[in-house]
Amino acid sequence: MKNLWFKQCYVSPILNGSKTDTIRRQSSRLPNINEVIGFSVGPIKSFCTARITAKEIINFKNISDKRRKELLSIYPGYLGALVRLSYKLESAG
Repeated sequence: MKNLWFKQCYVSPILNGSKTDTIRRQSSRLPNINEVIGFSVGPIKSFCTARITAKEIINFKNISDKRRKELLSIYPGYLGALVRLSYKLESAG
C-alpha cells in the first residue's frame, strides 16, 4: 500500500474531516483515483487509510495565498507543477 507522509499538525484536521485534500509536487509515485493509501507522520504506522477521490494538476497561481505560503514553506523555491489529491477517509488508526 502506498503511503503519504503528513506533518503532525495535519493529523487532527484529517481525522475530523476538515482537511480533505493535499497538494504535492508532481511525481509518478503519487496514488491514482480510487486507490486506497495510508497516511502517516514519517516512517511509522499509518494513522488512517483514505481513498483518493480526485487528482488534478494545478499551479501556484490557482492556490489561495495562505496555501501558497504553506506550500513554499514545505517546498522552498519550487514553482513547478503541483497535484491536488482529494480523499475520503476509509478508516482511522
